[in-house]
Amino acid sequence: MSLSMFNVVVVTPDVVGERMAGPGIRAFHLADELARHFPTTLIARQEGEGEPAGQFAFARHGSSDARRSLTDGTVLIGQPVPDLLRSGRDKRVVFDLFDPNVLELQELYGPRPSARESLHLHREWSRLRRALDRADLLLCATERQRDFYTGLKAGLKRVDGAWMARWIVLPFGIEPQSLEQRTEPEIDSIPNVLWGGGTWEWLDPVTAVQAVRLLNGRGVECRLTFLGGKRPNHAVPENARSSALRDTIRAGGDLIRMNEEWVPYRKREKWLRSSKVAIMLHRATAEAHYSIRTRLFDAIWAGLPVVATRGGFAAELVEQESCGLVVEPEDAGGVANALEKLLRDDGFRRSCVLNLERIRPRFLWERVTAPLVEALSEWQKATS
Repeated sequence: MSLSMFNVVVVTPDVVGERMAGPGIRAFHLADELARHFPTTLIARQEGEGEPAGQFAFARHGSSDARRSLTDGTVLIGQPVPDLLRSGRDKRVVFDLFDPNVLELQELYGPRPSARESLHLHREWSRLRRALDRADLLLCATERQRDFYTGLKAGLKRVDGAWMARWIVLPFGIEPQSLEQRTEPEIDSIPNVLWGGGTWEWLDPVTAVQAVRLLNGRGVECRLTFLGGKRPNHAVPENARSSALRDTIRAGGDLIRMNEEWVPYRKREKWLRSSKVAIMLHRATAEAHYSIRTRLFDAIWAGLPVVATRGGFAAELVEQESCGLVVEPEDAGGVANALEKLLRDDGFRRSCVLNLERIRPRFLWERVTAPLVEALSEWQKATS
């Protein structure tokens, strides 16, 4: 096989385009970085007009171009979707397990799932186990995630050194230019606390609302803004509990702003620049323990100090690198105190900003994807 025949296909079931959530953002940037080294196609859902702007070729999910790309692809990369699980042994398959979807679903469906929800959970667990067996290479976002998946694999068959060597820890990434280099800050008369993503069932936006109301009650003015409204992927049905959760948030009054639609990816920077603190809270769950919190990386990009709930990658990074403050789960008073510290103590806040700037190069997309590029380059050499 000649080098020219080696090509890469990145697949996501999520939307890529003007509005993107974490899985779509990750697929977009993986494809964009890989396209610097290999012919690359991105297959994704698309909402609205116009194809996503990147160095890769684009094929809409379910189209004839997508089917052709999957047939012709040398390397297929993505979450454990059926198209990748069904691929033949003539393909190299890289499963990206950065999003612990099965743990999210357990929180979404709660302790008493319906028959349909139980079937969905069973199907997703089955897909995950099949992916662990099928993959030529496995990606995860943290070493803790790798330990979780290794534990599942151990229940299927022996985990040996060769299987462990098939892992690459590839966290989320950030774009090369910081916002300070690109835009002037937009100053709001009332300091803004930014909730950067969605309000999913496994998160804890209610405690954020309570904390902001507590702060204003003690004379510390601030406002809480939720960037994410309805999912950009309209193929995912709205969950009744998630809808009720958003209604609870809206009841917080004038101190709370919620965008009804998902903020466009390229317009999120104005919200980051007009904010003083990023907040990401969760309940104490298995999902939280193994998550990475993709919106943490927007905060690193923007130099925005973080208040995070203890448990999981985000809180550990914030605490280890002194990028903000860590609070206990569902502690509105503790969150209010942390926010007050960051809003009123200019010296402390500045030290957090400097630490964010210091760690920023570590998470550039070009840098975090380098081990994947190296692995694919070795495969490319082997096929020449």
